[in-house]
Amino acid sequence: MSSTPLTVLITGCSSGIGYELITLFEKGSYRIIATALPGSVQELKERPVAQSSKVTVEALDVADYAAGTALIRKIEQEIGPVDILINNAGISYRSTVEDMTVEDEQRQIQVNYLGAMHLIRECLPSMRLKRSGRIINISSVGGMMAMPTMASYSASKFALEGASESLWYELKPWGIHVTLVRPGFINSLAFTKVLYSRRKAEGKSSEEYALHYENMKSFVEKIMKRTPCTSADVARRIFKLCQRKHPPLRAAGTPDATIFYCLRRILPRFIYHKLLFSTLPGVKHWGPANSEKKP
Repeated sequence: MSSTPLTVLITGCSSGIGYELITLFEKGSYRIIATALPGSVQELKERPVAQSSKVTVEALDVADYAAGTALIRKIEQEIGPVDILINNAGISYRSTVEDMTVEDEQRQIQVNYLGAMHLIRECLPSMRLKRSGRIINISSVGGMMAMPTMASYSASKFALEGASESLWYELKPWGIHVTLVRPGFINSLAFTKVLYSRRKAEGKSSEEYALHYENMKSFVEKIMKRTPCTSADVARRIFKLCQRKHPPLRAAGTPDATIFYCLRRILPRFIYHKLLFSTLPGVKHWGPANSEKKP
C-alpha cells in the first residue's frame, strides 16, 4: 500500500465547517489545499493550522471558473492529482422570490452549484485515470425542504443534490465515491453572514413582506443559538465519511437533518406542507388578510 499522503482540496475554509476540516485532516496523513475568498485568505494564512507544512492556503472565489481551473492545474503540477474534493464554499441569500434580482440569483447559483460542479469537472479526468477519488458536496437540509425567504438558496442546494445523484451513477464504475452531506441547524454565527437581495438592501422591498423577513430572521437565529451541534461536529462527520470504504450517497450532517428527512418521507406530502406552514413563526399575521384595512 502506498504511503503517499492523499491530497485534499477543501473550499470555503475561512471559518466554520471548512476551517474545522483543515484541523482534522492536518492531524492525519494528508496534504491539504484550503481555499478562501481573496478578501479572507490572508486572515486564514495567519491562523496556527495554516502554518503546518501539510497545509497550503489558496485564494479562490469558486464563482471564478478560470481561477478554479488554474488552481486545479497548479495542484496537479506541484503536488499531484486531487484525491478528495470537498465542496464546502457557499453563500445564502435570505430574500423572497419577488425581491431577488437576476444578478442575485446568478450569484447564488454560481457559488453553491455551478462553482462546485466546475471544480468537480476539473478534478475528474485525474480521478478516472487512477480509478479512485472522493467527492464530498456539502448540501443542506435546505436541499430537501424549502423555507420562506430562502427560495434561491434551496434552489441551489436542490440542484447540487440532483447533480450529485447523477454523478454517483456515472462515477461508480471508476471507483469514485460521491457523497452529499446535509447539515441542519448549526450553533454558529452563520446567520450574521446571510445576504439580502439588492432590492431588499436598497430598501425597495415591498412592505407586504416585512413580517416574512422579521419573523424568519428571529426564528432562524433563535434555533441556531440553541442547537447543540457545532461546525466541529459536522466536520467530524465529514471526516469520518472520508475514511469509509463505501460511503453513502447521502448523509445527515446533524441529528435534526435526520428528523427532517424522516418527516418528509413518512408524512403524506399535503399533510407535511400544512404542518410546516402552520409552524412558521407569526404566519397567521402574514399577507393581506391581517393587514390594516384602508378606507
